[in-house]
Amino acid sequence: MRDVNELIQKLNEEQIKPVLDTEGAVLVIAGAGSGKTRVLTTRIAHLVANLNVKPEEILAITFTNKAADEMKERLTKILDSVSGMWVSTIHSMCVKILRQNAYYLGYDKYFTIYDETDKEKVLKRIFTSLGLEQDKFLKSFKNLISSAKNDCLDPDEFALENKHMNYINQFVSVYKEYEKELARSNSMDFDDLLCKTYKLFLYNTEIAESYARQFKYVHIDEFQDTNTVQFNLAKILSSYYNNLFVVGDDDQSIYSWRGAKIENILEFDKNFKNAKVYKLERNYRSTKKILDLANCIILNNTGRRGKELWTDKTAGTGIETFVGGDENAEASYVSMQIKSLVQRGYSYSDFAVFMRLNAISRAFEQEFMKYGIPYKVYGGFRFFERKEIKDLLSYLKIINNVKDDESFIRAATTPKRGIGDKTLLTLKEFAVSKNCSIFEVIDYGLESGLSSGTLSKLVNFKNMLISFKEFEKENGILKVLNYIIDSTAFLL
Repeated sequence: MRDVNELIQKLNEEQIKPVLDTEGAVLVIAGAGSGKTRVLTTRIAHLVANLNVKPEEILAITFTNKAADEMKERLTKILDSVSGMWVSTIHSMCVKILRQNAYYLGYDKYFTIYDETDKEKVLKRIFTSLGLEQDKFLKSFKNLISSAKNDCLDPDEFALENKHMNYINQFVSVYKEYEKELARSNSMDFDDLLCKTYKLFLYNTEIAESYARQFKYVHIDEFQDTNTVQFNLAKILSSYYNNLFVVGDDDQSIYSWRGAKIENILEFDKNFKNAKVYKLERNYRSTKKILDLANCIILNNTGRRGKELWTDKTAGTGIETFVGGDENAEASYVSMQIKSLVQRGYSYSDFAVFMRLNAISRAFEQEFMKYGIPYKVYGGFRFFERKEIKDLLSYLKIINNVKDDESFIRAATTPKRGIGDKTLLTLKEFAVSKNCSIFEVIDYGLESGLSSGTLSKLVNFKNMLISFKEFEKENGILKVLNYIIDSTAFLL
């Protein structure tokens, strides 16, 4: 274990204060590049090493899995082990809680989590069954469902609060069918993870109190991006000891479009009695000219806590601005600048181009090819969003949760085995009428309205899934994955 006191002494004066202020509610307004991750990790290390707090009594919520992994890595280097400490995103935390308590919500612990693609497929089927126009409503209804769940509103509650909204009756019908489909499939979507955890705590106060008693110290990063339900979860989890430590920057709040409430950070000291507020304004990342420009722009933000970033670094190179008519003009300008600087002695590896949308990269690729500029594009589909990965995962999901109709449909058609969309639609409609899953309804045989030949294919597929499930019990997840690939000729 490293000397934590030595680490504390390496912090600047602004950083040390919140690290040592361990009791009660604490808000740290951390400007960009001000060392907030170091403050968080040092504070947690201080609690464990100097104040004898047990790792399992500490909860640390981060915004992304990458940030959680980075925090765990830093803490492990300081404390040797963080075994038992909860360091994760808030969604991962909720999954852990729900796996342990799904029974109270009418689910079993093997529930499936639907991603955005799964969600959209379910909604498309619902639109078809209700005779609604997908082009007109699908995108907006999908977003509305997410918005409703971020505020923990079920279909009837949403209808009551939005009774004058256009097409409210159609939306409520879709929302209700969507919720029925999730429940029937023993599945939750991404928004459910937060909402159902909150409702679990709300209606089972003993469970809520058990977690609040467990976590003596609750830490939350990027607090400016929390929404209503995340804020409520923070209040519940910190309600027993009242030790809530949050870090954020009101000037970096960019997720209001998906439910983030800037009021959570602006009114923190109103919502939590005797809360202390600290500011980290020293920037370690940028030069003075960049910070001067940033401060000038940020000053125009409304509804903010005042702060001014500063640095002891040199002034740095001047900042240039170019406004193009479209992405093609921007790409052309950037290409000419790179080419000019390379001719003056720079290397192509000295340059990076950042963009908001992957779609914009096409314009830059075209210009780079025209100017003979070598490049590599980073981004695109993430690993688990690739079709072949989602296809394989559908097998793992269905053997884990046989009620997961979405995974059944995907696995049944990949690779092709003579089970078509029409067959699956008939099965799905029959399963809905029997209030069970497609996997279960196969046992109804000819009553489903399918031919004996088609039923034979479905029975064979179901038996294959059962064999995968039995194989996984005896051999584990890695071996069953290889077994699935071999048995289905997936790679052919």
